[in-house]
Amino acid sequence: MTISVAILKAAKNGIKKTHILSSVSLSYEQIIRYSKFLKAQGFIEKHDTLYQTTEKGLKLIEEFNSSSLIRNLVEQTKT
Repeated sequence: MTISVAILKAAKNGIKKTHILSSVSLSYEQIIRYSKFLKAQGFIEKHDTLYQTTEKGLKLIEEFNSSSLIRNLVEQTKT
C-alpha cells in the first residue's frame, strides 16, 4: 500500500515512468506491475507518455494520510 501511494503522490501532476522509477526507487518490473494494478483499479491513468493520478487515486492518498494506523506506523519508524 505504501508503494502504491508513493506512486500516486509522484503522479499527481503527471510523470513519466522513468521518473517514477527514480522517485519511488523501484525496478522496471515493479513499476510495470504496480502501474497495471493502479490502472486496473482506476487510481492512475496514462496520457501519452505520462501517468497521472485520478480523482479516485487522490482520495486514496487522503485516506492513507489520514489513517491513524498509518500515522502510528510512521511515527514508530521515526523513533
